[in-house]
Amino acid sequence: MERLQDPKILALPHPVRMDAALGHAFDTEVFANLGLLEDLRPSLTDESVTTEWLINALPGLNALALVHLGMPASVNMGTFILMLTRARLRAHGDPILAVTPALQALLAETDLVSGLPARFFRCPHPLAYIAFPRPSDLRVPNQVSGLHELEGVYVGTYSVPPHHALHHKDGRNRALQLDPDKPTRVVELVLTGSPVGKKNALDDASQDLVLFIQDEDECLSTLLERHLTYFQRPEIYEVPGMRPANPEEVQLVRPMVLALAKVLLYLNLADAEQARIDERDALERKYRRYGKLTAARRAKLEATYNRTLLGPNSVPDAGAGATLHARDEAKNRIRPHWKRGHFKRIRFGERLSQSRLQWIQPYLVHKAEVFATVKTRASAER
Repeated sequence: MERLQDPKILALPHPVRMDAALGHAFDTEVFANLGLLEDLRPSLTDESVTTEWLINALPGLNALALVHLGMPASVNMGTFILMLTRARLRAHGDPILAVTPALQALLAETDLVSGLPARFFRCPHPLAYIAFPRPSDLRVPNQVSGLHELEGVYVGTYSVPPHHALHHKDGRNRALQLDPDKPTRVVELVLTGSPVGKKNALDDASQDLVLFIQDEDECLSTLLERHLTYFQRPEIYEVPGMRPANPEEVQLVRPMVLALAKVLLYLNLADAEQARIDERDALERKYRRYGKLTAARRAKLEATYNRTLLGPNSVPDAGAGATLHARDEAKNRIRPHWKRGHFKRIRFGERLSQSRLQWIQPYLVHKAEVFATVKTRASAER
């Protein structure tokens, strides 16, 4: 199919690309054709139903999941979880949060310091897809097709009461220090890798990671490391379809999770910049005025999507202190460089019982010189 090779479709974020490449909602059609959709539909937006519990509780879905066990890496349990997560995002109205290149650059130069509480690792939507700008140095592994450039992460949040079935696995409880008598906030992450540079628009990659949070004041870095360690241990076999990750995979996943953590921390800021772009809605209104929706217009509509842009459009100018030496400017000139930033927790209120997050933003010293060099190089190449 020609659209599977279309560079514009290859570059789309996962939720949009799948619909555009196939021309239909593949995930929900699969469940509908198997007679599962009506039973599945109420759970798709239920914030107390985790994916693991859903697979085990819905008989038909459990049988379908078991079919994927033992299949090749290109069509395995990870693929099934990705398909189910895509269906859940659709049921939530497809909220997509797109990180601007400027914010990505700033966060890359921001330290995730210890002491930040896990409560700040939180998405404002029950389920959302966070799209990262490209190019990116982060890679999602696929056992068959190799490394794929990170394109985004599905982030789902679920509230689990005490004595839930998820806590019936003693090995996992011990490894993750979980108390079955306490409520749990479960954060499900599905990282997706782009098909750009691969065979076609369906040749992508995914990696799953689930975080169990019971102490919202626990250090976020400690929590992440404990979970990344757990996913390399034999206890992971207690969960059907899961296998211990090899150290190489964990080394790839760790920076992706840390990059996501910075985005979520940014979203927790009171002054986080967000701009809504309803591109698909605008195009749909335009086509309605024309009357009949032709195949060409439908294809263009499927490749267009609504999103919320996160972050500024440009990096900030250099702050105080980023100056040139007056003497011997050529010899002592401060070269362009980043002043690193960091997040910090600010306590306030009676007996400092409340806290908020503050971002000490990085800035690029001599930004104008950097971009002048880039412009000069680009002009020379033309």
